[in-house]
This record gives sequence, structure tokens and C-alpha cells, in this order.
Amino acid sequence: MHKKKGLGIVWAVFLVVVIVAGVAGIQMVKKYMPSKEQQDLNEYFGVSGDELAIILDGELLEDKAMQVDGSIYFSLNLVKDVFNNRFYYDYNEDILIYTMPTEVRYMKLGDTGYCLYKNLNKKKKVYEENYGVQVVLKENDQVYINAQVMMEYLYDIGSFQVYGNPGRVVISHIEFLRSDSPEEDSEEKYAAITKHTVLRRLGGVKSPILRDLEQGESVIIGDNYDKWTQVTTEDGFTGYVKSKYVDSEAGEAFACAETREQPEFTNQLRDKKINLAWHQSTNLDANAKLEEVISGCTGINVISPTWFALSDNEGNFTSLGENWYVDTLHAKGIEVWGLISNFEKTVDTGEILSHSSKRNYLIRNLIKQSKDLGLDGINLDFEQISSDYGDDYIQFVRELSVACRNDQLVLSIDNYVPTGYTAHYNRKEQGIFADYVIIMGYDEHYSGSETAGSVASIGFVKDGIEMTLAEVPAEKVINAIPFYTRIWKETVNEDGVVEVSSEAAGMERVEKLLSDLNVEAGWNEECAQFYAEYELEGATYKIWMENEISIEEKMKLIQENHLAGVAEWKLGLQKNTVWDVINKYLTEYSTPIVIDTSHWDVIN
Repeated sequence: MHKKKGLGIVWAVFLVVVIVAGVAGIQMVKKYMPSKEQQDLNEYFGVSGDELAIILDGELLEDKAMQVDGSIYFSLNLVKDVFNNRFYYDYNEDILIYTMPTEVRYMKLGDTGYCLYKNLNKKKKVYEENYGVQVVLKENDQVYINAQVMMEYLYDIGSFQVYGNPGRVVISHIEFLRSDSPEEDSEEKYAAITKHTVLRRLGGVKSPILRDLEQGESVIIGDNYDKWTQVTTEDGFTGYVKSKYVDSEAGEAFACAETREQPEFTNQLRDKKINLAWHQSTNLDANAKLEEVISGCTGINVISPTWFALSDNEGNFTSLGENWYVDTLHAKGIEVWGLISNFEKTVDTGEILSHSSKRNYLIRNLIKQSKDLGLDGINLDFEQISSDYGDDYIQFVRELSVACRNDQLVLSIDNYVPTGYTAHYNRKEQGIFADYVIIMGYDEHYSGSETAGSVASIGFVKDGIEMTLAEVPAEKVINAIPFYTRIWKETVNEDGVVEVSSEAAGMERVEKLLSDLNVEAGWNEECAQFYAEYELEGATYKIWMENEISIEEKMKLIQENHLAGVAEWKLGLQKNTVWDVINKYLTEYSTPIVIDTSHWDVIN
């Protein structure tokens, strides 16, 4: 009896062991057995409804494409940020605009093609090109561009493929898909899958499956984690596959289309260095003093009179232009580039720039006035443009450049010394569309400055040139220098606070002032200017002088950086002995300029 009972206990223990072992075995199998769970692909790509995911160069973007009536649309913000920032949308008049070298293409909301300005407002549209689909859609104030149309203006896209289930657009740049023996430091490493397997969302057999991988399929290798390798497939999936199934010595680049040539933006650069002098003409009496103003001036080959000024919010402007003035300078071999400004306080420049009809009205009249006067060029001097109107301003530059190019007028644009808060002037785009980009290399300290200081210290000028050259080719950059300085006056009020004021003065006036006061100026190495300070009637006066020596230091920078030339503000404030200094640094480079556009004629 006892034997049977003992035997029963043994069997019971044995059974428990078997069950425990079985459970443990099942757990072990579950732990290491590869999961067959399929990833929810809509969740993976983050799409729902008619949305399409966008995969750019292997990266899943947050933005989604929209599918309407079988056509795909991208948001304007995405297009500008990622593909081509030259698209411009007029939100006031609902027009999509794209600027080519010699024409401006307009696509109104609801249009199925583009037309030129002459056809824009005709009741019966005659499209220069009809795409057969709506070019622009607007939904909840968001603007969308048809993908087919967008592709017409992209030049470095290698492939553009649309896939379903789920809907996605896979886009790759030519550089990303380069297949001709990638260099060792190339980020694109192609490999081949050696065995039919699966692509998982994460590394590990328990991660959900994205899709099957076929033997021989090419992938792009990403990060490697020993047993697992990150790969990207041609149809836009990025996941992980077992490293033993990846042959990094094999694999071919994905098929891609050939790149198209970008449009050529020809420029009207002169075959000699520019020596431009501004003539401030605020009335016809100033014009009449032309001969007096240029008497004793040598080497000037361009004069820019300040003739045109915006006068209202519709795009009208006043003009002081006179034909005899232009004819007189032409007879002396001097070109005339009429300046247009936006200094009238009653004018809202942004209102003009943000309306296509007003921009075009201004441009048409400005070109007509320039041709009637026989001008050689236009000098654009729009200042204090708010960043809110940065896109509108650069679109105005584009459109004006087309008109100037078609009518053989030189377009030069005046710019502040680059700073973060003037980045919206988009000097890089100016450097493509305009003929010359002028740095106003002065007003380091200006009439409203809280502290006294130099108008144009050498460091300020140097920084302005270097920062501009980072965006604009040297053969297009002109650096402007001041013929004036400021006489700074510092007084202490009853509260002990220093109050600062100043007035601008020309070279000869400053030298005479110091001579009359018997004040000697000393050379300031840091500013590369002579500095004078004196006390008079309880006030302290400070002057950072401009003369032949300070101007020579600035001209050295112009020569060393092989700039297109120099400009001077303004005629009448200089000592005529300064012209010999200026000309010395310009005549050494009189051979025709050969322009290499490969490093700057880029859309993005």
C-alpha cells in the first residue's frame, strides 16, 4: 500500500515537472519565435482618407499630399521649403506666379494652365501651356499646387513615383540616387537582399512586419546594429532586416530620370569695373547743377540720379528725369542708372509689393519712363521693408529683372550690410536675377544711433563684403563707400544722462572745421580712419573722418575680393583728390569678366 502511494507521488511530481517544462518551453518558443504581426501601414505612414504620405530621399515628411479627382497636390509651403522657393503666391489676388529668365508665368486660382501678363485679365483665356488640370487649389486658406505642374519647374529630381495601399509619393533627388560608382564618403550605400525575408519596423523578430523583401532586391543601407541592419526600399519603406541577408558588396542604384537643365539667367555685366556715383536730385535745380557737381571728378562711368520716388499706394511714382541730363552724360561716356526709392512716408510699400497688379503697373511705367529718357539702367533703393513682405519684395525684384532684361536695362539693387534682420531681402536670389548687388557699406552708426561711432569702420565694411559674397558672386557685387562722416555731439542732461546727436558732413567741411579749431586728428588703426575729439561750449564732439587714406583702405578690400566695382554716396561731399585713389584700385582689372555660374545659379 505504501509502495503504491509513493509511486503515485513520484508520478505526480513527474507530471508537474513535465507541465512546468512544457509551459516553459512554450514560453521560450513564444519568446524567440518570429512574430507574424503585420504593421498597420496607414499608421506607419501617418495617412488617412485621401491623404498621401511623402517620402523624400528616404525620409517620411510630416506634410501630406492631397489627392483630388485623380490628381496629386502639394502644399505651397512644402513646395517652397523643400523643392523650389521661386514659386510665389499672391494671396490678395489669388495668383500663383513663377518667374523665368525672360517671362513671368501667371496661374490664377481655378486655371488649368499658365498665361503671361498680357493674357491674365482677358475674359477668354489663351494659355501659353494648358496642363489639363487645375493648377492651384485652396482649402481652409491653405494653397496647394498640382504635382504635375510643380514637376515642370524642378530640375534636380531623380524620380517621382506614386504608390497605393497606402497612398504615398516617393521622391528622390538626382544626387541621392547617383549610381556611377559612389565615392567612399557617399552616404548612399546600395546593397542586395540575398534571401526572401521580411522587413520589420524595428530591429528584432517581435517587431511588426512592414513588407516582404525579395531575393536580389536593392536597398539603401542605413544604420547597422550587428544582427539587424536598417534599410530603405525603392517604394519608400524604411525598416530593419537581419544583417545576414544583406550583401553590402552588391545592389544597384534605384532607377532615376535624367536631370533637366536649369534656365539660364543672362546678365548685363559690363566688361570693366563699375565706378558709380549717386547724384542726389530732389528737384530740377539739382539736375541743372550737373556740370558743377561732376567738375573735377574722374573715372566715374555710371551716375545714378535719385529721380524716381513712389508717391502713392497704387504704384505711381514721381519723376525728375530730363533727357538733356542723360544726353550730357552719354556724351562724356557715362551711363545713367535712374534710382527709384520708397522714402515717402505716406506710401505703404508693402501694399504695392503684395499686389501683382500694382507691381506690374509700377514696373511697366518705370520701364517706359526709363526708355523714354534713354537710361542705361535702373537702381532699386527700397529700404525698411518689413520681413512680412520679404516674399513680395523678392518677387518684385524677379519681375523687374525680367522687364529690364528684355529691354536691355541694367538692374542694380541697393542693400544694407547683411544682418539677421535683413535676411528677407534674399541676396542670394538677387544675385541670380539682378545684374549688380550693391552693398551700402555705411551707416554703421547713423543719425538715430544711441552712441557715437564710425559711419564705416574697416571691420564693418569687411564683414559686409564677406557676408554678401557668401550669397552673391563677386563679379556682381559692388561695395558702396561714404563720402561723408558724422560730427557727433555729446551732452550731459540734468539727470546725468549722455544725450547724443549728429549731423552729416562732407570731407572738406570736416577738414576745415578741425583746422579752424586747431584740432589734430589721429589715426585709429581699428577703424582705419582718422579720429578727432574736442570740447566746445560744454559739449564733447567726436569725428571718425573719411579722407583719401580711409577710402584707400576700403578700396583695398574691393580689389582683394575682386568685386565688380565701387559706388559712392554722394557726389558733392568728396574731395576730388580721392578719385585718384579710387581709380588706382579699379583700372588694374579692366579685362572682360568671365562668369562662372555653376556655384550660384541654384533654385534652392
